[in-house]
Amino acid sequence: MNRLVPSMFSNLCARLALAFVALFLVLGVAFLVLTNWSNNRYYQEVTQNLNQSLAMYIVQRAPLIQRGIVNKTAMTELATLVMTVNPIVEVYLLDPSGKVLTHTLPPDTPIRPEISIQPLQHWLNKTQPFPILGDNPRANQGERVFSVWPVMDNENLAGYLYVILGGQNVQSLSDSLRGSYILKQSLSGLAVILLFAIISALLIFAVLTSPLRKLAQQMNDFQQQELNLHPSSTLEPVAGTRDEIVYLSSAFAAMRTRIREQMEKLQETDRLRRELISNVSHDLRTPLSSMQGYLEMLTRPSITQEERQTYMDIAFKHCRRLTQLVKELFELSKLDAGRITPQLENFSLAELLQDVAQKYSLAAQQKNITLSTPQTNQLYMVNADIALIERVFENLIDNALRYTPENGSVELSLTHQSSSVEIAIQDTGIGLEDEDIPHIFERYYCAQKPTEYHQQSTGLGLAIVKRILELHGSVIRVESKRRQGTLFKFPLPLARTNKLQSEQAA
Repeated sequence: MNRLVPSMFSNLCARLALAFVALFLVLGVAFLVLTNWSNNRYYQEVTQNLNQSLAMYIVQRAPLIQRGIVNKTAMTELATLVMTVNPIVEVYLLDPSGKVLTHTLPPDTPIRPEISIQPLQHWLNKTQPFPILGDNPRANQGERVFSVWPVMDNENLAGYLYVILGGQNVQSLSDSLRGSYILKQSLSGLAVILLFAIISALLIFAVLTSPLRKLAQQMNDFQQQELNLHPSSTLEPVAGTRDEIVYLSSAFAAMRTRIREQMEKLQETDRLRRELISNVSHDLRTPLSSMQGYLEMLTRPSITQEERQTYMDIAFKHCRRLTQLVKELFELSKLDAGRITPQLENFSLAELLQDVAQKYSLAAQQKNITLSTPQTNQLYMVNADIALIERVFENLIDNALRYTPENGSVELSLTHQSSSVEIAIQDTGIGLEDEDIPHIFERYYCAQKPTEYHQQSTGLGLAIVKRILELHGSVIRVESKRRQGTLFKFPLPLARTNKLQSEQAA
């Protein structure tokens, strides 16, 4: 499968599996915590229920306080009895305020001097369900389940017998369980369950996301084969990710952009087609109608020989204009369609310019226009398509002569640049308005000029010039002022040998 399409272990499948395992782990830990808490509470409840009468039995065995004095003999016997019967039970004798009076622990055992009496009252009054936790006298913090019973002295409350049901020994036992064999086995079992969950999740989600991966692959193939989109361009917005959802979102965005561009191109092509048909039908209709009219005049027997010659000259003029229009239409259509590829070669630009200027010398003389070319021995060698550049010169010189009145001038010049030769064509013609300059290279664009100039032009010459120079990687620039003339400038790359010589001289 294509490397750009997400792999099984770094895509949506893996992310879903990891999310599932993480959820399973959280639920497992929560279950263990809840189980541990509920087991502890259940143990405390059962212990307190089973031993709730323990304090009462101990108090009834012997008086623990007589005339306000603690019966130490009874407490000593009680300590021996309690340690024999249940070594994890701790017995404390409290006064009515909760102060510890004595206990059954070794004398050097640190004891909290006072405990809260409120849990004892809840226990005696049965105001709360078991388990009820009271203060642990052997620690500043912590609570334990207990049994309690009031100690009477001559029917007066002298204190409480406070029995902790599971003291320090139980706590030590709880700590020791953390490293027990059973606990280790339980953790091992949990690890096995997690591993099983990971493998199962990967297999399940791999099957579930398989159609999504296939769709991503098909989308990738469609982009490359049908839309000619490079994969890197479609994945550029989400570089570094292999998630199928993100991939498909990026691919869809790229395809949507490409389709929108193609739709815009189709709309523009359709607009240009309608515009071309409209313009061509208009431009062809005028010379065809004129030719038809004058040819019909020639069929009349009543016209004189002089009129016949005049009508034939006019018809021939319209025929030439029609021929030129059709020729330029075919030429521009081939340039727009990309069917012309420049055949680059080294040639002398000065010689080509002289040859083209020679073709138009007669037309310049007829309008009494001075057509000047560079007087130099330099060849100005360039690398370009000689036939296409000749067409550029013809269109620009023809355009300059057409819009330059009598007694004007057209100057052609060449200038060496660092890696190119700049060609300039300056005339003293009628010039252009500023708002016309950006549009003069559009086909059939007509600037605000006298009518006689419009009739001389097909409106395609400058459009052809621009397309040809674009094929050479060149850009034509225009400078013009109304009634002061127009200047066209564009560069052409130096021939390779001349370019190397210029670089060595620099």
